[in-house]
This record gives sequence, structure tokens and C-alpha cells, in this order.
Amino acid sequence: MDLIAKASATPLLTLEPWDRTVSRLPTKSLLARIADGTIDADLRRWGEQLTDWGRPVYLRFAQEMNGAWYPWSIGVDRNTPAEYRAAFRRVRTIIEGRGASNVSFTWSPNVITEGTRDFTDCYPGDDVVDYLGLDGYNWGQSPGHHWQSADKLFRGSLESLTRLSPGRPILVTEVGCVEGSSPDMKARWIKDFFRIIERYPDVLGFLWFQMDKERDWRFNSTPASTKSFRDELARWISGSRPS
Repeated sequence: MDLIAKASATPLLTLEPWDRTVSRLPTKSLLARIADGTIDADLRRWGEQLTDWGRPVYLRFAQEMNGAWYPWSIGVDRNTPAEYRAAFRRVRTIIEGRGASNVSFTWSPNVITEGTRDFTDCYPGDDVVDYLGLDGYNWGQSPGHHWQSADKLFRGSLESLTRLSPGRPILVTEVGCVEGSSPDMKARWIKDFFRIIERYPDVLGFLWFQMDKERDWRFNSTPASTKSFRDELARWISGSRPS
């Protein structure tokens, strides 16, 4: 985080409740136990450390809750939207209670697509959410997936966010794209992604998932995609728009 701050950037820190010993307890769901204070000691420690660090930081708790691949996902381990909202509120209350006024709390669902549910009933409320987030990936032609344009992937979910809390700042907290069947497809997708976020003035920034992981998500996986990203980023930062 010090290195990020030295680069004149603000870190986004993701807090993922992966403690499976909690989720195996039979009486309550993982989210219900977080809301009841099971991890308060850890949250107090995080709050104290973030307060001591002192610089601005975005904190993202239990992202992509509307998917089905995390122990905190809605429907997994009996988790409910109400329990998610309560857990998010508990996290903010405990961390802020340690004096962490430098923390901006970010709520980050996955885009609504195959394998996800609507996210609006998971929104904890304007009083506890500082930034709206959104994660979305174009997995391309692969088992269980198909190539999706940036418009199809993001537009509907961005519309939902702007209706959910009008005027609240938005961060695309994760985005990535695979290679297509032709060399120029990823470069075009990157260009189209910038066209999408330009349409929504509440979108203040994005975090590209710069890893070769399940797929090669990196923006610089080819010379063509690298050029497209650099050109479009420069245009977006400058505030100019294509004619």
C-alpha cells in the first residue's frame, strides 16, 4: 500500500471472509455470523491498522456476492441478501469505530450475466456505501461462456447501479478480456469498454485485472491490445471524446 501511495494512487483493498471454519458451523450462515460479531476482533485489528496507515484507501468487502462461487455468495451456505446487508454494515461499524476515517467503503457486485443473480436486494444502503463497484469479465468462447461485447456485459448493470443510487460514484473494480478468434478482437473490445464507461459520468475509474490466470486477461497480451489500451486510456484521462 505504501508503494501504491508513492505512485500517487489510492489502493483498493479487498476483504474476503474465507474462514471456512465459520461457514461450517451448522446453526447460522457465514454472513449471519459475521453480522452477529464473529469476526469483530479481526475487524477491530484491521480498523486500527488502517487508521495507523492514515492515507486514503478504498475497502471492498465480500465482492461478487450475486455470483455462486464464494462462501459469502447469496444462496451458498444459506446466505441471504438481508444477512449480506447486515454483515456489510457490521464491517463498516466496527472498522470505523477504530477511527478509520480514511477508509471509503466500496460495494462491488458482479455484472448480471450467466451464472449471476440480480444484485439490487444486496445493496446495504447509501449511509454505509461510499462507492459503487462492479466486476465484469469477457470469458470469450469457452465451456459455459461465450464472447460478450463490452456493451452487453456492462450496460445493463451500470444502468441498475445508477438507478439504485443516483449520483453515487462508481468504480469498475475488476475488468478483463480474453483473446478472441481473430487478433484484433481484444483490441476492439478494449476500445468498446472505454466507449461504455464514457457514457456514464459517475464512473470515476476502473481496475484492469492484469493477470494471466484462468485466461490471459492482461491488456498487454498482444501489441494490438496494448496499443488500444494506451490510446483509449490517454483519451479517457484527457476527457476528449471520439467524433
